This record gives sequence, C-alpha cells and structure tokens, in this order.
Amino acid sequence: MAWHDAYDEPTSALSRRLAVVRRRLAEALDAAPAAAGTPVRLLSLCAGEGRDVIPEVAGRAVTAVLVEQDEELCRRARAAAGPGVEVRCGDAGDTATWTDAVPVDVLVLCGIFGNVEPAAVAGVIAAVPALVVPGGRVLWTRGRRGDVDRRPEVRRWFVDAGLEELAYEGEPEPYGVGLNRLAAPPATPPALPARLFTFL
Repeated sequence: MAWHDAYDEPTSALSRRLAVVRRRLAEALDAAPAAAGTPVRLLSLCAGEGRDVIPEVAGRAVTAVLVEQDEELCRRARAAAGPGVEVRCGDAGDTATWTDAVPVDVLVLCGIFGNVEPAAVAGVIAAVPALVVPGGRVLWTRGRRGDVDRRPEVRRWFVDAGLEELAYEGEPEPYGVGLNRLAAPPATPPALPARLFTFL
C-alpha cells in the first residue's frame, strides 16, 4: 500500500484532506444524537488503517466498527485501535459484512466515491437514510480528477436524499470533504441491497 505513504508527507493533498476529515469527524462526534449515557455509534466503510477515525474516537464514549478488505491495512488498524473499536476485515461493499452495526450516529464514507461508478455513488447516498439514525451525521470525501469534477453532483445527491449539508470544503483543493445530517427520516426507509458498491 505504497500510496498510503502520502499520508505521512505533511504537504501532500492526502495529508491535508486527512486533517480536514479528522476535524469534521470530531465535530460530528460532538454533535451526534446518541442518547445520554450511551456511546456514540460509528461505522466507517473502506476504513483503511483507520487514520481518520481511531485518533478521534480515543478517549470518547464511542463504539466504532471499521470495515476494510485489505489484510495489511486491517492489521495496522487493529494495532492502532483502542477500546471500543472493532476492525472487520471484509468487503465493505457487501452489506452483510456490517448490517448488524447499523443504524449509527456517525457514518464515515471516505475514499469510496472516487473508486466506484457515478451511478453506484448515487445508490450509496440514496441508502444512507437507512444507515443512520434521525439527526445522524455522514462524513464523506470525493476528489477532483483533472477536468472531471463530480463533487457538485455528489453534494446535490446528498441533499436530494434528505441529508442537509452542514459543511463542505473543496476548492482550491483537489479533494472535497462533506458533512451532512439526516434532518428527518423518510416515511419508508430505503431497502439495503445485498451489494452496495463495487470498486473499479
């Protein structure tokens, strides 16, 4: 996973994006709608080494499930994980891997949308209301590649799915980081498919 080395380079776009994701995740955890006295529930799909989640949940009342398919990244995540963090080494696109963990207060969808077909991205976003509790937050990323910038349509899809935009950071950076909230659950929550997405 040599491309992960860019996270250790302070001037890299990945490193700058990670800083934004951590900051927004901390905000989401602080504002999560968990009931008093109960831990905040978090699910991170395609979690990698957990660089974004693990430092932010440390010392907080959080139960987190991180799903990652690469065995080496899973090993690193488990080595770094503290109490309350479960790392599942499996296919995050297969909903059976994590359906027992939803609905959650905070959903993390970072590093996914640039690696699947646009139609699949729209499908993932449409399913989010079934994955979070009312008032739940979803943190996501989507990068710009050359002249192709799909970040505006991703932002629109979230709003169309009933998830109000709380924050967004993009230009002039090549990445986009969004934080949305499920303002009100749909009358009929969307049904989860057996497969939510497949990486290209």
